[in-house]
Amino acid sequence: MSTSSVLSDEFIAHCLGLIPLTSAAAMQMRFSRDCNVCDGDGFCEYCSVEFLLSARATDSDQTLEVTSNDLRSADPKVCPSTRLAPSSRRSINTDFEPNAGEQRKGIGKDHAKWSPAATVTFMYEPDIDTLALDEKRSWVESSPTKVFHLDPITKQY
Repeated sequence: MSTSSVLSDEFIAHCLGLIPLTSAAAMQMRFSRDCNVCDGDGFCEYCSVEFLLSARATDSDQTLEVTSNDLRSADPKVCPSTRLAPSSRRSINTDFEPNAGEQRKGIGKDHAKWSPAATVTFMYEPDIDTLALDEKRSWVESSPTKVFHLDPITKQY
């Protein structure tokens, strides 16, 4: 996988792994850990499906939306389930160019990406600055109800 995105390859691979797939042959596929053809490596037609995805933002001022409809399956029997219902396409992520993606059949106890419930959040790390003693005094005095006080020994409020 090659990407110029600010997001890590692992994060993008995780997003790709969350895309639901549909296939009439799904019941004939094996879990990669149980596959006796490839000894559990997960790289044979019985336990893996390869997808190709190539997307590049051509305008540097705009973000390219890459969705599950942009995935091309090497096996025509397997496709993202959103391709069957175009109104429910899923955004993969933006501005990256992966060469190939791979989905393994799995369950939640193997990896979180196979869990039926997954949530991703981003949070900024706060900048915490400690106030100097005169700033602490000023803050305590600014309270109109005078509910705060500065301890003379610990210099804390």
